[in-house]
Amino acid sequence: MEYNEDFIKGLLFEKIAGTISEGDDFIAEKAILADPDTRKFWEDLKSKMKRPGTASFLSGLDETRAWENVETHLPEIPVRSFYERNRRYISAAAMLLIGLPLVWYFFNKQQLTPQEKGTVQQQVYLKTDNGKIIELTAGRTINMDGATVHTKQKELSYAPAGAGNKDWATLHVPPTKDYKITLPDGTEVWMNSASSLRFPYSFDKKTREVYLTGEAYFEVSHNPQLEFIVHTGFADIKVHGTSFNVNAYNVKNFATSLITGSVSATNGNESIMLKPNQQVSYGNEKLIIKPFDPQEVLSWRNGTYYFHNQSLSEIAQVLSRWYDVKIDWKSPAVSEQTFTGEIDKKLPLDVVLSNLELSSGIKAKLESGILTFR
Repeated sequence: MEYNEDFIKGLLFEKIAGTISEGDDFIAEKAILADPDTRKFWEDLKSKMKRPGTASFLSGLDETRAWENVETHLPEIPVRSFYERNRRYISAAAMLLIGLPLVWYFFNKQQLTPQEKGTVQQQVYLKTDNGKIIELTAGRTINMDGATVHTKQKELSYAPAGAGNKDWATLHVPPTKDYKITLPDGTEVWMNSASSLRFPYSFDKKTREVYLTGEAYFEVSHNPQLEFIVHTGFADIKVHGTSFNVNAYNVKNFATSLITGSVSATNGNESIMLKPNQQVSYGNEKLIIKPFDPQEVLSWRNGTYYFHNQSLSEIAQVLSRWYDVKIDWKSPAVSEQTFTGEIDKKLPLDVVLSNLELSSGIKAKLESGILTFR
């Protein structure tokens, strides 16, 4: 499928601003690799971001002042409320002096039809460290530079081309999907929606190390001579042949839940050893241990999300990943209301929302991929 230049440039600005979805990032990466002009545009954007003082521009952005400078240049069209919801990034573009034409690309880019979105954005793919992107359809044998990959339905395994291969790749699982990967040592990893796993083609002779964002359940092949380490943005999980779940979407929800065996969680100079049926999470700037309900923690593997006295903001994060929608809050108080129940991934989102409205009185509206709670 071909996309016009304005659409691709809009995606690149979303990518540089850190707001791009997994599916759109897939499209952008393919365009960067395939088209020299797109690649040059992307390198120019990255160069602007490296200018002194721009690395932290989002955190220090005077949004209101920048918006006032930009607002007069925006066209008067019916989607103006969309501009206002995202004015932080329009303002950021102006402050970076990237130019108003790019702002126009970002917020007036071609919209995908539901059919296109389902075809293009919801693909599981591998990205190698040299930039190659491989779509993982079932029943393929893919010969890569450093490994041979075999795919089945929602699953892949691979064998390194030779011992000591130092190449790496990243498995990307987009919103709405889940996937399984078997590593060359026999370790099996089940990945939840909107997650990624960076792994080597061949483990070295000292450790087995992978990098996780999102959530995954691990069954690690026992090898006392070769420690297995899961790196996340919040703690490193050291494993000694075991099964466990890691939720590393964000620091608030970070948790490692041990099913069998033994793991330790390390954050800086702090290290905690877990026993089965214990969970380590992050709170008050330190690691803490507590018991957990395996049925609740592992329910996502069966396409069900159980929640007990959880805030709507936490539940909405799951809806965002499972149904590929963005969340908009009209009232912060609504986001803090707590609920107990379950969500079946096989149900359409409108059914889930209807059930939520009937049980709570909360109003939810889905429009153009944005789920608004009132």
